[in-house]
Order: sequence, then C-alpha cells, then structure tokens
Amino acid sequence: MQDKPRPFLPTFGYRPPHILGRDELINSFKAALAEPVGHPDRSTLIIGQRGTGKTTLLIKFEELAAAAGFVPARVTAGEDMLGDILLAIQRNGAQFFPAKKPKVSGFTVGAAGLALGLTFEREVEERLSFRFKLEMLCDALLEKGKGVLLLVDEVQPNSAEIRSLATNYQHLIGANKNIALVMAGLPTSISSVLHDDILTFLNRSNKVYLSPIPLEEIKQGYLIELNQLKKKVTPQQISKMANAARGYPYLYQLIGYYVLMYTGDNQIVEDASIAQALEDARQKMIDNVFAPILSPLSERDMAFLKAMSEDEVDSKVANLESRLNVSKSYVQTYRSRLIDSEIIAAVGHGKLAFTVPYLAEHLRGDF
Repeated sequence: MQDKPRPFLPTFGYRPPHILGRDELINSFKAALAEPVGHPDRSTLIIGQRGTGKTTLLIKFEELAAAAGFVPARVTAGEDMLGDILLAIQRNGAQFFPAKKPKVSGFTVGAAGLALGLTFEREVEERLSFRFKLEMLCDALLEKGKGVLLLVDEVQPNSAEIRSLATNYQHLIGANKNIALVMAGLPTSISSVLHDDILTFLNRSNKVYLSPIPLEEIKQGYLIELNQLKKKVTPQQISKMANAARGYPYLYQLIGYYVLMYTGDNQIVEDASIAQALEDARQKMIDNVFAPILSPLSERDMAFLKAMSEDEVDSKVANLESRLNVSKSYVQTYRSRLIDSEIIAAVGHGKLAFTVPYLAEHLRGDF
C-alpha cells in the first residue's frame, strides 16, 4: 500500500497534495486543454523566481493533461531534451497500444514508420529529424483520441534545443496537430527567450507570473493541514508560522515540515517546536538557497548587495551611488549583472529589490 502523501515535504520534484494560491492558474490551464489547436492558452510560460513552485505546477499540469486525454512529456531543458521528449511520449503513450501486433510479409503492422506501439522503425530512428518523429507520434496518438503535451522545466536562454523545440512546435500547430506546450523558467531566462529573434511568436503564449502566496492563504493552508492531522494549534501559532513564510512556497513547506517533525506524535503543537522549526528552516534557506546564489559572486557583487541590504524595503539607485562612493556607470554595471543573475529585480523607476525573502536580512547578519 502506498503511503499517504505528506502535507509538507520541501524536496525538489515533489508535488504536495495541496497547492496553495494557484487555483486560478490551475483552472485556467485545465480549461485551455479543451480549447482548439492553436489557441494561445494552450501555449503557457510559467515565470517565477527560485522556490516559487514552478516545478510543482508542471507536475500538476502533467496530471491534469493525462486526465484530459493527453500524453505528457515532462523534461528538463538541456542538450538531451529533444531526445528525452520523444522517449517520454513513447513511454507514456505505449499504454494505448497493444503489446503485440501481427506481422504480414515480415513487416510489423502499424502506422507508417512505427513498429511495435510507438517504437520507430530503424530507418526512421536513424534518418528522420526531431520534427518528423514528433509529428509521427502525434498522428499515431491522435488515432487513439490522444493529444500530446510538452512540459519543459528550467528553460535556458540562447539554447539551440529550445529554439528547435519552439520552432517545431509552431510547425506542428500550423499542421493542426493536437499538441500543447508549457515551459517554466526564471524571469530573465524567459525574457531572453521571448526576445530571441527566432522565437518572437512565443510572445502570444499565455504568461503566468508566480507571485507570493497571500498571507491568508498561507494561514489557511497550515490550519487545514494541521487540523487534518488532529494537531491542536492556536491562531497565534498559525500567524507566527505564516508570517515567517512570507508567501514563499519553499519556505512554507520547510516550516510546515519541521513543525510536524518536532511535534511528532504529540497532539498539541508547542511553541518550542515552532521556534525550533523556524530555526531549522532558516538554516535550510541559508544552505539551499542563499549559498548557491551568493557563492559564485565577486567581492564587488557582494559589496553591491550588502549596500542594498541596508535599506528596509527597496533600494534607490541614487542612494547606492553615494553609499558605495562610485559612479553612476559603476552602479549600472553591477545592477545589470545582478538582475541577470536573478538575485535582484527592478521594481520601479530607479528602484531595486531582492528577489528572495530574507536575503537582505542574511546579508545584514539578522537572519
């Protein structure tokens, strides 16, 4: 028997049983799958900072698509991405084909170019391009009443594979194939893809920006999960946990996970358990989020960020010039570098902010 899904498990690639703050996005995607081929909502770009739940949404979309009659292929962007897509479609679509087919005159009966199920004949495998193989798979699955959904995580800019996938996807849409596409990535990565001269047509896609989860939904999430586990928790404790999460999905998961770990089999959630949970979540943020972000940076990058961290909210570029005692061009150089690295973002005319919660406090030594 399979274990009941854990309500909190801050692990990459795990989809929690309940996804907070994304109901509208999930319902919109579900509706998009019912739209005709070529509808812009069937091409979706999920845009968000680290830890905002992009992969979680892709997994959820994969599940929804399978239930709606699509064969999903979820992959991570990279050099082997195109081959991985074909293999995923073949693997996930094989269930709709008989295990064996009769042979006539030494040849397996099936769609032209396809042998057993969705397996390519040797000549097709060796000679045809990704486009034609994908088109053949779409045609074979359409005979079974199935569409194809491509899901690509961690989209990277200036990628030959992303260009090939997107342009071939456009070709298949033009050929009226029942195919849909979802890609997820960091804001700057997606922005670079959208500004690629070859891929401007992707600007017509549905763009989903993952904002922080509202405080009240965070509170409700903790309350529901703890009540279902028959844990007694006070409104003050729920507020403390929710405020500490700052709308950040990864931190929401961390705090919930550690609260349950320290509560154990006890029915009552103690203040001491919450305090220890917040401390452990803090350390995980330092190790798993801040360290990978900051370790590649130069001393001047760090000096720029530390100067920003002195501000309680947003940082004015003009103030950074005087605080660092540098020229406007110097500030613009490091501003651009750190925006490209997804560590800070422009939040208004002449204003900058950190993209990850608590990073400013960490740099000040307050977290």
